[in-house]
Amino acid sequence: MNNTQPKNSQSKGRMMALIAALITVLLLATGFIWANKKVHIAADGGNLVVSTYHSNPNDILAKAGVVLGPQDEYRISTPKLISGSTITVYRAVPVTVVYQGVSKTFNTGKPTVGELADSLGLLNSSTKLVPNADEKIQAGMQIQAIKLSEQIIERTENVPYQVVHQPDSTLEKGVEELVEEGRAGVKIVTVKQHFADGVQASEEVIEEKVKEPSKPKIVRLGTRDVVETSRGTHRFKRVEWMEATAYLPTDGSPEGITATGIPARRGIVAVDPDVIPLGTRVYIPGYGLALAADTGGAINGNTVDLCMESSSEAWRFGRRMVKVYVLAE
Repeated sequence: MNNTQPKNSQSKGRMMALIAALITVLLLATGFIWANKKVHIAADGGNLVVSTYHSNPNDILAKAGVVLGPQDEYRISTPKLISGSTITVYRAVPVTVVYQGVSKTFNTGKPTVGELADSLGLLNSSTKLVPNADEKIQAGMQIQAIKLSEQIIERTENVPYQVVHQPDSTLEKGVEELVEEGRAGVKIVTVKQHFADGVQASEEVIEEKVKEPSKPKIVRLGTRDVVETSRGTHRFKRVEWMEATAYLPTDGSPEGITATGIPARRGIVAVDPDVIPLGTRVYIPGYGLALAADTGGAINGNTVDLCMESSSEAWRFGRRMVKVYVLAE
């Protein structure tokens, strides 16, 4: 009995040691399996998947045969490298950065304009990037870092006066009569000016204060559209001031026939049809009611030729400015 007990103790010890060894091997094997990761690599236009136990991206790239140059960079798709992560390699390319008139060309592996600007200390609220910060870097790209600034100024500006028209039935239609001259006012304008690289790009009005109010210009505007003649009251459409001459019925043709085919006589006037259409009735103070029924080579624009009955009357009339009422139908 005394010899059996030690043997049982030894057997138990060996069994425990064996179990401990198995657990250790199992833990090591399991940990080894857990440490194995599948990592995606995007580089030089290609994609490959590698199985690795490394956690350092540089080691993984080196084992995959991806060699990084001095300015090349990479980015990992996840905060920490795990199975399924993607390592993207960005090869350095030449870019030109222009800032405050200075142009500098160098190689960079930064993936975006914003990251490059940040590395140069240019990513801030007072700098505008062209292209914008999210734009991907491309070989030969020119990047402008425009310095933004602003200032607030005050300036004096005129306030235009208004023109007030007062209808007046005592004045003929088309006649204007000044009642009171207008006067421009003065205002103080507070403006915020925005500059890009020292050149003003825009501005916005912050506040306006009237220093001196404007004074309106007052004009009486004629509304009366009737004229008194020896043959009663007639309504007119408009009034034209024209240069008038006189002619005899036979001046146009020996037969005294007008352009409209009717005989020339007193009360027939020659006009430019583009100004007064043929067939229009007119009234000319000092001459009377008339019909625009003739034309002439010298009658252009605001000119009118009045048919007279005698040479002496035509000579006395001569050439003068007349008021021509274009009558309504």
